Amino acid sequence: MMDAWSDNPGSENTLVADLRKRRDFDVDEIIQSTLTAARRHLGMKVAYVSKITGNLTRYLYVDAPGYEHLIKPGDVRSLDDVFCRHILEGRIPNLLSDAACHPVTRDMAITHAVPIGAHVSIPICGSDGKVIGMFCCLDTDANPTLNARDLGIVRLFAEIAGAQLDRKLARERRSCAVRQRIERMIANRQFSSVYQPLWNISKGTIFGFECLARFPIDPSRPTHSWFDETGSVGLRTEFELAVLDVALRGAVALPADIRVSVNASASTMIDPRFANTLIAFDVSRLIIELTEYARVEDFRELRGALKPLVSLGAKVAVDDAGSGYAGLKHIVGVNADLIKLDRGLIKDIESSPVSRALISALSVFARQTGSILLAEGIETRSEFETLNALGIEYGQGNFLGQPVSMKLAIEMLNRANLGSSRTR
Repeated sequence: MMDAWSDNPGSENTLVADLRKRRDFDVDEIIQSTLTAARRHLGMKVAYVSKITGNLTRYLYVDAPGYEHLIKPGDVRSLDDVFCRHILEGRIPNLLSDAACHPVTRDMAITHAVPIGAHVSIPICGSDGKVIGMFCCLDTDANPTLNARDLGIVRLFAEIAGAQLDRKLARERRSCAVRQRIERMIANRQFSSVYQPLWNISKGTIFGFECLARFPIDPSRPTHSWFDETGSVGLRTEFELAVLDVALRGAVALPADIRVSVNASASTMIDPRFANTLIAFDVSRLIIELTEYARVEDFRELRGALKPLVSLGAKVAVDDAGSGYAGLKHIVGVNADLIKLDRGLIKDIESSPVSRALISALSVFARQTGSILLAEGIETRSEFETLNALGIEYGQGNFLGQPVSMKLAIEMLNRANLGSSRTR
């Protein structure tokens, strides 16, 4: 052993304990650390963790400073060409001090091509006990000083790396299953759209409808969790575009003077496919709502993406103002035409002087910037009457009208606006 740790018999145990406790580090960092530690402890040139799939071994993690030409992450070899299968089947021991002297490895091409001298390899098993890969260290020179204690230390490192790799592969399998399920949902349009009325409270008329997605797939859960899940597997934009397509196809049944409000994240809005999806509808009728679920990285880019749609008459709204990321930064960042007050500000507003003061301040802001306020989530008569007394002219919520199918939305619209015309 050529590492300085050999002068301190307890040092490797300290490092192993440290690695076991490093829960704040990500999986890749922990595995890479175990490779470096094992390689240095043995005084070898190369260490790696591989994954075995069928008859192939793929090198996932490599620590080989100065010897990167021998092996790198992503390299793939047949099990017929490497030591792995022989080790797993017991023909080669886990520790070889000189591969050129062993009756099996001495005749293998890889032994002389690398060349491989000393070699230590430990199988990595998953939680089900099946082998998923190998934890290996090798040197180009033989090393007769390697012993059982060295093998034991490498086993500890392999155990740590293996536990992390098993968890990572399990997450990848779950992620793959989620991705496949969402791709099927998109392809088969396994969702629908309902439409909630947007009211001009002062006139008592419906001026538009917000398109809201519904997912009839078990298990039942909040709508936003579906969108969060699509983002976790990199399909949020594709998913949002599909939801928009379904919503707008239904909204064509609404009269031409009725606004249609759609929701999208900033990342979807800056995608060229977003504008292409909306162009199929009458853009001049659209209200484009920026959702609060994700941070906006570049407002200039977002405004640039929305500019062609705004020039055609679309209005821009900030959804759920007062919660999450959707604060004044969002309102100012997109030059919002419509500021939708979050349900958290509306709930029990009749007994909350703080909420009333904040809404009054936002009303002044809206007047000075030429935007309008819309209170969403109005659930009770007392909330409605308090907002009306505060001068809020626009609103939506179950008290005013629940999200319904397009057929019921048109019936609701006819009743509301016909009744309003009779009172004028």
